Amino acid sequence: MKTINKIIIREFKFSLGRFLSVSALLTLGVFVLIGLNVTGPNMRKTSQKEYELSNLADARISSTIPISENTQSYLTNLKEIKKIEFSFTTDTLLENTSKPLRVESLPDTLSKIKITEGRQPHNKSEIILSDNLKNDFKLNEKIKVQSPKSSQSLEIKNSELKVVGFATSSEYLKKDKIGQTGAGNGVLDGYSYVVKDAFKDNRPNFARIDLKNLKGRAYSEEYEKKSSDIVASLQKNLNKQNSSRIEESRKEIDDQIKTANDQINTGKNNLNIAQEQVNNGLNQINAAKIELQNSQNELNQNIEKAESLQQANTLEILKQKQLILNDQNQEILSKERKLSEENELVEQNKLKIQKLEDKVNQAQESKNNLSNISLLIANRNDYNDGYNNYGEDTERIDALGKTFPILFFLIAILVSFTTMRRMVEEKRVEMGTLRALGYSKSHVMREFLLYSTSAALVGTVIGSILGLIALPQIIFKAYSANFTFEKLILDLHPWYILLGLLISLFSTVLASWLAARKELKELPALLMIPKPPKDGSRILLERITPIWKRMSFSHKVTARNLLRYKSRMFMTIIGVAGATALMITGFGIRESLNSIVEKQFGSITKYDVIAVYNTRDTKKNVTEVKNKVKNNKDIAKYTDVYFYSVYSKQNGDSVRQNISLIVPSDASSFDKYTSLRDYQTDQQLNLNSTGAVISEKLSKVENVKPGDNLTILDSFGKSHNIKVSAITKMYAGHYIYMNQSYYKSVYGEIEPNNSYLISLKDSSNKSVNKFSIDFNSLDSSISTIQSEEVKSTIKNILNNLNNLILVVVVAASLLSMVVLYTLININVSERIRELSTLKVLGFYPKEVLMYIYREVNILTGFGILFGLGIGYIFHGYVMSVLPPASSMVAPGLSWINIFTSIFLTIIFSLVIMMIMNCKIQKVDMLEALKSVD
Repeated sequence: MKTINKIIIREFKFSLGRFLSVSALLTLGVFVLIGLNVTGPNMRKTSQKEYELSNLADARISSTIPISENTQSYLTNLKEIKKIEFSFTTDTLLENTSKPLRVESLPDTLSKIKITEGRQPHNKSEIILSDNLKNDFKLNEKIKVQSPKSSQSLEIKNSELKVVGFATSSEYLKKDKIGQTGAGNGVLDGYSYVVKDAFKDNRPNFARIDLKNLKGRAYSEEYEKKSSDIVASLQKNLNKQNSSRIEESRKEIDDQIKTANDQINTGKNNLNIAQEQVNNGLNQINAAKIELQNSQNELNQNIEKAESLQQANTLEILKQKQLILNDQNQEILSKERKLSEENELVEQNKLKIQKLEDKVNQAQESKNNLSNISLLIANRNDYNDGYNNYGEDTERIDALGKTFPILFFLIAILVSFTTMRRMVEEKRVEMGTLRALGYSKSHVMREFLLYSTSAALVGTVIGSILGLIALPQIIFKAYSANFTFEKLILDLHPWYILLGLLISLFSTVLASWLAARKELKELPALLMIPKPPKDGSRILLERITPIWKRMSFSHKVTARNLLRYKSRMFMTIIGVAGATALMITGFGIRESLNSIVEKQFGSITKYDVIAVYNTRDTKKNVTEVKNKVKNNKDIAKYTDVYFYSVYSKQNGDSVRQNISLIVPSDASSFDKYTSLRDYQTDQQLNLNSTGAVISEKLSKVENVKPGDNLTILDSFGKSHNIKVSAITKMYAGHYIYMNQSYYKSVYGEIEPNNSYLISLKDSSNKSVNKFSIDFNSLDSSISTIQSEEVKSTIKNILNNLNNLILVVVVAASLLSMVVLYTLININVSERIRELSTLKVLGFYPKEVLMYIYREVNILTGFGILFGLGIGYIFHGYVMSVLPPASSMVAPGLSWINIFTSIFLTIIFSLVIMMIMNCKIQKVDMLEALKSVD
C-alpha cells in the first residue's frame, strides 16, 4: 500500500500542470453554472425580503376624480380585497424649476417607506423627500412647490414645506427614471410624502390594496398568475362601479344644468318684465320732460311779456306757476333716479344670468368629459415600473444561466474526459507492472480514481465558492446601481453544488474508471508492453500527386498525423470551436443590444416626442395646444395622430404586453415619422383598410402572423379583435398601426386626433426637455413621451449587462486558454519519444516546435471556422431569449466581433506555444528514447 501511495503522490507532483488544467476547466464550468443560475434567485430573494418588510401593496387602484365615500365603501367590501388603504397623490413642480415632484400621503401599513435619514413628517408643513434628492436638499431646508399648470391650484394646503427626512419606497425602486408624469418634462425628478391633512380635499384619489388568496412570493409564477387573474376580475367590478359613478355624475350634472336653466329662464322672464317696466318708465319720463319743457318755454315767454308790460299781478301768478314746474321737474328727476337704480338691478341680473349660462356651459363640458373618468386597478408589474424591470433583469440572468453553462460544461466534459483517458493510457506500463507484482485491480485503479476525484473536488469547491459569492456580487453590484436595494442575500443552493459535483465527477472519475477498466482487462504481460502505434495509411492528399510531390517532409508528416489521430483532431477542433463560440456570443450580446438604439432611432423612429392632449377639454384650451404646436418655430415637422395605450395578454400569461396604438391622420406621409418595413422583405408597408400592421416582437410574443387575429384590450379590460395585415420591423416597444378606416371598423367610430408626432430642429435633450416643459404647462396637455427616454431605458439595460458580459467573456477566454493548453499538452506528452527522435536526428528547435504546432495551428484554424458557425447559432439563440419582452435585436454578427474572437484565440494559441516550447526544450532525449523492454 505504501508503494501505491508513493506512486499517487509522485503522479500529483509530476503532472501538476495536467491536474491544474483539469481542475481549472471544471472550476470554470462550475463557476458559470452556479454563478449564473443562483444570481437570479438571490436577487429575487433580496427583493422579496424588501417587499415583505415594507408590506408592498399587491395592487393599486387609481381614480381620475376623488373617490367618494360611497365608492370607498364599495371597494372596501369587495370579497377579493383583504385590506385597503386610501391615499392622496398629486404631481407638482419645484418652484421656479421645471422639475416634477410627486407628493403622496404617508402610507400606513401597506408599502411602508424606509427612512434613510431624518424622521417622518408630523404636520401639514413638513415633507419627507425621496433618497435620490439627498444631494439637492438638506434636512430642515424649506422647499416651495407649485401647480404644474398655471390655471390650476395647488392640491396641498401649504406651498412651502420643511424637509424633515429622506426615504426610499418599494413602490419606487429605481434611482433614476422614477416614473412618468404629465408635469414638467414628463419624467419625475423625485417623490415625497406628507401627512394626509396636508391635502385640501378630504377625498382620496387612489388606494393601495392587499389581495386575498395569493400564494407564493413575488416573481413566482404562482403569485404573478394569481395576482394577474384577481386584478383582471376586479377590473370588471370597478368598471361597473365606474359606470355607476359616471351615471351619478351625469345625473348630478343634468340636475345642475336643469336647475340652472330653470333659474335662467325665470330670471330672463323677470328680466324682460323689469326691462319693459324700466323702458316704459323711461318713455314716460321722456314724455314728461318734453311736456315740462314746453310748459317752461311758454312760461318764460309769458314772464318776459309781463315784465315788458310791467304787470305785477301777472308776474306774481307766473312765479307761482314756475314753482309748480320746479316741483314737477324734481318729481321727474326722482323718478329718473329710481329708474336708474332699477336699470342697475336689471344689469346685475343680466350678469347673474350670464354666470348661470357659463356654469351651464362648464357643466356641459364636464358632462362631455365624463368618458375620461376612470377607476383602474393595476398589479405590481403594471403600477410599479421598478418591480417589473427588476423582475425582467433577473429573468435575463436566468436566461443566460440556462444557456452558457451548457456550452461551458460540454467543452469541459469533452476535454476532461480526453485528458483523464489519456492519463490512463500513459500509465499502461505502470499498471502492468503493479498487476505483475500482485496488486489487485482495485488497488491499481485507486491512483486514477483518487486523481480524478481530487480534480473534480478542487474544481467544484473553487467553482462553487466563486459562483456562490463572487459572480452574484459582481452582477448585483452592476444592477443595484439603478435600484434602491443595498445588500444581496446569498444562499447556499446545495442542489446546484451537487449538480456541479456530479458533472465534474462524470467528466473525470467516469472517464478514468472506464479507461482503466478497459486496460486492466488485458494480461499484465501485455500491459507492460506499450501499445504499438497506429498503422500508417495513405491519405487522400497523397493521391493528388502534383501537390504531394511539392510538399516538404515536415508538411507531409503533418498531413499524415492530422488524419492518423482522428480522435485528437476532433477533440482539438471541437474544443477550440466551443471556446471561440463562447467568446463570439459574449462579445455579440452587447453589440446586438447596442444595435437596438441605432436601428430603432436611426432608421425607424424619426420623431423626437409624442405630445398627447385632451381633446374633450374646452375649445379654448384645445386651440391653445394646437397653436402651441403649429406656431412653434423650434419644430421642424409634425403630424396629427390618434394615440392610445392598449395591451395584449395570452391565456395563462401573468404579464401583459403594453402596446402603443397609433392611427395617423395622413397615412400617406406617415413614413416621414415612422418607417414601416416588412420584417422579411424590408419593403415599405402601407396602412390599409383590411387590417393592422403590428411590430415584429409583438408578433413573436403573441405567436401571430399576417392573416391571423390578435386580441387587444383597453385599460378597462374591454377586448377587441384585430386582423394582422402585415408585420413591421421594430426593435424597441410594441406597436400597432391602423388607418382611420380600419380603426372605425374595429371600434365603431373614429376618435379625434389626440397627439402630435413632433420632430424638432434641434433634437438635443435640452431642446426636447424645453418643448416638453412648455407643452405640459398647457391646460389640455396630458403628457409627453420622449424618444430619448426610450433610448435611455435601453442604455440602462446595456449598462446593467456590461459587467455580466465582461465576466462571460473573461470566463470564455480563460476556457479557451485552458482548452488549448490541455489539448496541446496531451499532444506533446504522447509524442515525446517522437519529438526526442527528431532532436536526436538534428532537427533545429524551431523545426521541432513547428512539428507539433503546425498541426495545432491547422486544427485551431478549423476550430475557429467551426466556432464561427456555432457562435452564430448560439448567439442567435441567446439573443432570442435575453432581450426584454418589448425589445428585439437584429440577427447577425459584426466583423469586429468575429475578428476580435479570432484574434484572441490566436493570441492564446501563441501564448501556449511559448509555454510548450519551454517544455519541449527541457525534454531529456536519452531518457525519453530508452527502451521500455
